[in-house]
Amino acid sequence: MKLHFTKEEQPLTLPSSCLALLTDADAADLRVLLHIAACEARGEVFDAATAAETLQLGEGEVRSSVKFWRGAGVVKAQTAKSGSAKKPAEKKPLREKRATRLNTDELCRIAETDSEFTALLDMAQQTAGWIFNTGEIEIIARLYSELKLSGEYILAMIGCFVCRREKPLRYMEAVAYKYAEKGITTAEALEEKLRWLERFEGRAGKIRQMFGIGGRDLTEKEEEHLTDWFDKYNFDDDVIRLAYEKTVNNTGKASINYAGSILKAWYEEGVKTVRDVEAKTKKTPAKRADNKKKSDIATQSFDVDDAFQKALERSYSEEKK
Repeated sequence: MKLHFTKEEQPLTLPSSCLALLTDADAADLRVLLHIAACEARGEVFDAATAAETLQLGEGEVRSSVKFWRGAGVVKAQTAKSGSAKKPAEKKPLREKRATRLNTDELCRIAETDSEFTALLDMAQQTAGWIFNTGEIEIIARLYSELKLSGEYILAMIGCFVCRREKPLRYMEAVAYKYAEKGITTAEALEEKLRWLERFEGRAGKIRQMFGIGGRDLTEKEEEHLTDWFDKYNFDDDVIRLAYEKTVNNTGKASINYAGSILKAWYEEGVKTVRDVEAKTKKTPAKRADNKKKSDIATQSFDVDDAFQKALERSYSEEKK
């Protein structure tokens, strides 16, 4: 049977020497190998921590798999050549560029010279329900003086994340920097974002339960997937559940990344409802009914190493944007 990739994309390249090692490699080794190939195809530097997050593996597992492939001579570390052009430094996020601390003198200066900040600090403490310590005052000062956020903005953040979601001020600060990096810097833009967040969390709770995520925060990639499902694809929960069931049937576990590849494919094929999915699954056999030979071939299982096939399926959806 001649197979080809369904996507019109540049295929990943793997060395033929890895084929002899498939029986010795476990699922993690295969996933890491595909990730290495993807990094090479995109001209990116392989990073164990990034690979661990993308592949949902422990960083120790990733390093162990790299050691396996390097020991087998399939991959090698490339050292930078002298005189080679250096990559331009990446733009640091606002959160990393800020001053690490504002000392007591600086805090006193802001409080003494800016009456609006003093009023904001009083209202922030009333909203939160306790008297801030020096570190917490420092957080409010950074948001006010460095990010130039209005008092209305900061109080809305405290009300949303500290009061209603019972998060610490440090968490609220991290979210504020994240929003600022995305251009959400006015009270009006924040109000719209918080309304979206309320709707998102309402549906996300059902998806978290469906995929057995528990109480942990969604990763940035998982949040991106759910945002696409809700806002871009406009899928209802029943369609998402079908993707969940297909994911578990194909991989043996719940994976938002894998389900994301299924839902993206359905969206690109014009699927909108459960009925559309059912019609799609019936369509292919009907087209082949007049050709018994093709039908027989279609019902046969692929003669491919099972572990490698699963690794391909799992890694297909974990492409970084």
